[in-house]
Amino acid sequence: MQLPNKQPLMENVVVTSVGELGGPIQKALSEGSGAFLKIFAKDASGKYYVTVLFDRSKILAAECLLVDKKENLVGEEVIRLLKSFIGKPLVVDVYALDDLEIKLSIADNVDVYVQTPKIPLDELFKVKAPPEKPTKREEVAAIAAAEAAPVIPKPTPIEEVMEKKVKEKLREVAKEGPKPAPVTKPEVIINLTGGTIPENAFQIYAEDLLKEAKKIKGLRIHRIEFDANIGEGVVYLNVHIQGSSDGSARDIEIAEKRMLHAVSKYALVLLREAEIKPIIRDVSIVIDGEEFKPQEIVDRDKKKTGNVTKDGRITLSVLEDVWPYFSAYARTVITEIESAEIRIKKAHFDVKGRREFEINLSMAAETRMSKDEVRRIVKDVLSRHARELSRSIKRYITVHNIEIEIITPEVTASSTTHAATVGTSSKTAEILAKKALLEKEVEQLLKQAGIEELSALTEEKKKEAEEAMLKSRIEPAVETLKSRIHAELKLVPRVTFKWLKMNHEVRGSTVYVDIEASFLRESVGGLFGSFSGVSDDRIRRDVAETINRVIKEVSREHGIGMVLRKLNVIIH
Repeated sequence: MQLPNKQPLMENVVVTSVGELGGPIQKALSEGSGAFLKIFAKDASGKYYVTVLFDRSKILAAECLLVDKKENLVGEEVIRLLKSFIGKPLVVDVYALDDLEIKLSIADNVDVYVQTPKIPLDELFKVKAPPEKPTKREEVAAIAAAEAAPVIPKPTPIEEVMEKKVKEKLREVAKEGPKPAPVTKPEVIINLTGGTIPENAFQIYAEDLLKEAKKIKGLRIHRIEFDANIGEGVVYLNVHIQGSSDGSARDIEIAEKRMLHAVSKYALVLLREAEIKPIIRDVSIVIDGEEFKPQEIVDRDKKKTGNVTKDGRITLSVLEDVWPYFSAYARTVITEIESAEIRIKKAHFDVKGRREFEINLSMAAETRMSKDEVRRIVKDVLSRHARELSRSIKRYITVHNIEIEIITPEVTASSTTHAATVGTSSKTAEILAKKALLEKEVEQLLKQAGIEELSALTEEKKKEAEEAMLKSRIEPAVETLKSRIHAELKLVPRVTFKWLKMNHEVRGSTVYVDIEASFLRESVGGLFGSFSGVSDDRIRRDVAETINRVIKEVSREHGIGMVLRKLNVIIH
């Protein structure tokens, strides 16, 4: 509790009994209208620091700090604790207070005052306040009043009993309200996955949330649960709070908004205490059994259904906040499936879930393959790209259900036409054989005439054709590589990605890549205002590993050799 700036009347007094404690209290009351005690005690359970405020007749406020557990007790629990201390060694500081200082102390500690039952002083400390000495003028006035006052008959025993009952009833009515129920400590649960982090950081986080809750009218917190998934330098956090409220619907709405704000406001304690960056994924607050969520999370729960391609063949249904990722995913897998001679007539991707995603595909395709072959190819493509997307957005993704309808291409030829086609094919083969013989004869004639350029010319044409075919495969691969690296570098911990420059050179069938990337070191957390335990070399190594991994993945997907030739990582 807070106390006006005042020197103690007695300091570090050691008492071992009620009688020894009564002496300093009597002295304080003889010099003022009330007193303030600081009591230091210790037992097998721990250490205690108790503060008590009282006037000449009763206890006004009592508070206790459990030093080892860093917990506060208020009111009735402190009174019970003080009674258990009586007779044990105590170290006491005593302050004498006048009327004004008592009122200021009550105003400064009104929350403790309200929760403390007003127990008579002699009931706790066996102390009766000394009577106040009347002044000379008061003595003269009292004598004159006694002489002038009429003689009042002494009340009968029945009247005394009735008067006593009336006074007791008036005292009950005058009380400020019912005694507060004993405060039970809220339950704090910490679930850690993916690594370890000091649980003390979460305990401090929970204490900050509870302090905020105490400031909110009518709100009581019963349970706080942290689900923490620990990555490298970051922790992905889900916070679930359960409580109750005796306020109105408007009070509950205000409490919900303030607690949602507090979850984000105090999350930085994890950065300060454990040097790990908190990323809040989900927050839920259950008050009186009704769950509240922040508006942005409610908005994210809205599903969006729309066309992925302009012609409307491919449609997608997924949460709005991940629509860009899954629309790109749908276009990529459809392009790869169609490259396997499966023409997609219609396809719909239904992606279910919010924290984890489940892909369901319904499609109609035109192909000469069997249904099982198509299903195997489609499932392989969907699963492979789902794993890549899962790594990019840091969420678990599975392929759940694939429904395929096969449309057989229209057959316009009859059996006779088919026979004619077979005959035509044999004639074509015969013509091609004659063409090859003619080319050989032409080559021999050119050699006899001294012309050797034909072979070089044909080789050059062949090389040009190969280069054109390779170029058609390289350009999409390079574009995929650039976009994939750009997305992955945003996820590198401890730094903020700024920009990327990428150049490439084709030599033969190999693509040589030059990359320059810029990052801004995050300037919060750590002993000296930054991540002092992590060097720039470590960050550069993380960036290089990320880029090399992406290059290997893209090279394998597109069947093109890719090599990182030059890498420059700039850290500001």
